Amino acid sequence: MAPTKSSLLPVYLIIAAVALSRPVLADDTPAPAAATPAPVDAAPAAPGPNIAVQSQAAATGPSPITLRLQYTGELGYNAVGGIHQGTTYLNQLLAQLHVDTDKAFGWTGGSFVLEGFYENADSLDSQFVGAAQDPSLIDTSGVAMFRLYQAYYKQDIGNTNLLFGIYDPETEFGITKPMDIFFNGAYAWTTTLDHSGLNGPSTYPNTSLAFRIHQQITDQWSVQAAVLDGVPDSIKYPNINTVNINKNAGALILAEVDFVPTRTTKIMAGYWAYTGQFPALNRFDEEGLQSQVSGSSGGYVGGATRLYTQGGRRGLDGFANLGFGSSASNQVDRSLNVGLTYTGLLDSRPYDRFGVAVGLARAGNPYRDMEIASGNGVKRYETNFELTYRAPITRWLTIQPDIQYWINPNMDPALKNDLLFIVHFEFSHIFGF
Repeated sequence: MAPTKSSLLPVYLIIAAVALSRPVLADDTPAPAAATPAPVDAAPAAPGPNIAVQSQAAATGPSPITLRLQYTGELGYNAVGGIHQGTTYLNQLLAQLHVDTDKAFGWTGGSFVLEGFYENADSLDSQFVGAAQDPSLIDTSGVAMFRLYQAYYKQDIGNTNLLFGIYDPETEFGITKPMDIFFNGAYAWTTTLDHSGLNGPSTYPNTSLAFRIHQQITDQWSVQAAVLDGVPDSIKYPNINTVNINKNAGALILAEVDFVPTRTTKIMAGYWAYTGQFPALNRFDEEGLQSQVSGSSGGYVGGATRLYTQGGRRGLDGFANLGFGSSASNQVDRSLNVGLTYTGLLDSRPYDRFGVAVGLARAGNPYRDMEIASGNGVKRYETNFELTYRAPITRWLTIQPDIQYWINPNMDPALKNDLLFIVHFEFSHIFGF
């Protein structure tokens, strides 16, 4: 039975108190693997709450084969606004197998990744909040899923890295290290891209077949590009894996240029485009049928940098990302996210991370016209605020209280501004073979 509203607040306070009061590990004890922050330009060595970042397996160490198992739980209480108030519990089981072909078979520069998950059917967004910017990155919108998430092979050839297989580009495109602490989808990459496509882009939980190339030009400059199935999995059957390449579905093309002048600074610019057919918003033919448009495109610019260094890897980092996309077939045509993260804010907790961020999503004119023509009210913007604190307790347990607030959820004036509380925790372990 789900907790009652009256019993939920003490649960938050107790878990948060445990996270913040536990003494930090002794100086001669290695830091928890999941707690050590990486430079802002690098993908984290151990994952945070972001499911896309979770796919970055621990590929270092002496073991040629690693198996990562993780249980993630999120207890959420929608206190005010949205669709309705209430409590729910999301849980996910994640398994990832990583094979270093050099260590395992003497095949230099190669690696295999195989990853799958189970997620229950409870949803914070579709059942409680109803926002365009999703409150949880493990949420599967009310559909229970037991499925393959990624399965690909990567190969280094000089300064070039090639990847082929089932792949989530959100693990490598449009991301910076300070973003990975946040739960809301606004801070995963850009909301304009996240809301594109017929079944979204190839991201959690629906991923597609892809080919990706990454080229390191100099120590500071790199480029990467990917071609993916334009409609990942099945719109009709979202809980199963399918690869269905055809002309109507088309392809999704991604490209990004990265400039990394220092270990703690990254500047990026990206472009994306679909080649398939899409229903046009607020456009109909002579017979009253919804018109189709060919293609959809957009881009993003952003980055992250260290703003203040307290010592070692402790300090304040900031990030910002601006996204833009076609409004003809997409609800969101502009998005912006800005945030700050502080590693080691407390002397007694040098590996904890604190974060605050703001995300804006703008409704395009065709979407607004369509809603008005249907007799619905519509707001121009949805705004999300997120405040979070990530506390690694042991090598296998991390706890993270989180608070989110929305103004104009889903740009719908019928939905009141929303206040959501989450307690997120992870049990994880990496086995070496």
